[in-house]
Amino acid sequence: TLHPSGVTESPIRSQEDHSRTLINTMSRFRESPFDFLREISLHVNGTGWRAYDMHNVVGQPAFFSGFTERMKELTLQSPMLKAKIGELADKRVQVEKEEGLLRPSASSSSSSSSSSSSSSLLSGKEKGLDMERAARNRRRELVVSMEQVCDKMTDEMICKMESKTFIRGAYYLVTQLLTRAYHQGVHVSSEEILRLRAVAEQAAKKKQSIIFLPSHRSHIDYISLQIICYRLNLTLPTVVAGDNLNFPLVGPFLQSAGAMWIRRSFGGDQLYTTLVQAYIDTMLQQGYNFECFIEGTRSRTGKLLGPKFGILRFLLDSLLSGRVEDAIVCPVSTQYDKVIEVDSYISELLGTPKPKESLASFLSASSVLNLKLGRIDVRFHEPWSLRDFINSQSQRHTSSITVPTKA
Repeated sequence: TLHPSGVTESPIRSQEDHSRTLINTMSRFRESPFDFLREISLHVNGTGWRAYDMHNVVGQPAFFSGFTERMKELTLQSPMLKAKIGELADKRVQVEKEEGLLRPSASSSSSSSSSSSSSSLLSGKEKGLDMERAARNRRRELVVSMEQVCDKMTDEMICKMESKTFIRGAYYLVTQLLTRAYHQGVHVSSEEILRLRAVAEQAAKKKQSIIFLPSHRSHIDYISLQIICYRLNLTLPTVVAGDNLNFPLVGPFLQSAGAMWIRRSFGGDQLYTTLVQAYIDTMLQQGYNFECFIEGTRSRTGKLLGPKFGILRFLLDSLLSGRVEDAIVCPVSTQYDKVIEVDSYISELLGTPKPKESLASFLSASSVLNLKLGRIDVRFHEPWSLRDFINSQSQRHTSSITVPTKA
């Protein structure tokens, strides 16, 4: 259903002809057992695009053993993170000094008192040396403690794209479920897909990331985009997701498929904020694709919500600081004939509190998959350079400032 790379369609064709069903309805065992078994065989054998071959993927390699540890090590070795840990340790030591909580070690006091025969009190100089030694030891303890905290938070946060076998199986399972609900498939524009693939090839050569910015109307948004990237053999993007979805079974599954868990609110936690920035820096420096929803939450009305600038601030800081050279931004629009969560949205708009995500609610919603909800249309805007955008906005801001002249 896709044209070969380099082929452009005739402009005289109608707009409807440009639309292609990228994900077709898959066979079911009861309706067509032989076609069903054939599809399973093709996925198990990894025939064609189903293999998601790491050697031919457009972008940086993922889904190999050791991927998680590599990304974790690069994140924890970030100079910015180490500097923040040192800064916080120094501040804490200073506070303990001012509050009188810092005391010399017992060993230094006993050795000093035993060597002094004339007085049991230490001289001012000796007290100062002991206090400096105690401060250094305390700082070292704080640094080690915060490094351990960062290690644990990184494990809970980062995506763990380790197994190609897992992602092939996950793709088949999710596509089976998705095409049961949206029986008319996932539709895209051939021209937009060809353009996206060409941009991805150029970005891969420069080791640049593609930052997907989709609209957010449903949980299906990130699933459909992951499926499209898999189908096109692009490196799957790391998806920024709220940790409210990180519940048993579903959470680890999504994390292994590319989800990055972050807190809904950072609460002024400087260490956690710097760790998130360090991880985003690492992904962009290594050229891994990235996906975030700037609306912050799903729209219950179908209209676009006002942007939340939290994640965008992290992305811009990576470029403005010079830690990342450039990245490619690709806005994405996802439209549905009917949103799968429409019933819960109606309840919430009528005043019912939003239920907390859990495994029970996830399983109870499985009956929705048997509905006929129509089709999904995914449109990709022309990608653009984030560095060029920043430069153009800076020039625009500079030109708008008028310099007063002397009379």
